[in-house]
Amino acid sequence: MDTLTASPIFQAYVVSTVVLGMNLLVLANNTALSRAGAGEVVNPEDIKMNKEAQVVYESGNARTERYRRAHRNALENVPLFLITGFVLSITSVPFTLAAILFGIFVAARVAHSFAYVLELQPYRTAMFAVGALDQIAILGVLGYYTFMG
Repeated sequence: MDTLTASPIFQAYVVSTVVLGMNLLVLANNTALSRAGAGEVVNPEDIKMNKEAQVVYESGNARTERYRRAHRNALENVPLFLITGFVLSITSVPFTLAAILFGIFVAARVAHSFAYVLELQPYRTAMFAVGALDQIAILGVLGYYTFMG
């Protein structure tokens, strides 16, 4: 095993990446399943696969739209974590600090997806805020351990 994959911080990062990736896949697949269940397609050529469907470009049934918005929100927030989390995993940050930061972000993003799909306010906004604040903390820790630590 090479040095990077043997690192507990990198392993925590990989677990975080897997959970966030699964969350994205679940949201994407539920969007597609909801759209199919409602007899909606997004491309005219898809009518060949389902003659009964109607083409909906940017909208559709309410359930599909909720999954789609939750998915888009995750797609807007997860990439920055994937970058900063990786960089954090190759710095001299203590394992406990990194694991806590990773865990908070992952828990907040998964909870945000559930709250979004289930229409749970103020939990959706709270989980978004927790994830955003955690991302700011990750950036601060990166800056500190890179230039001061």
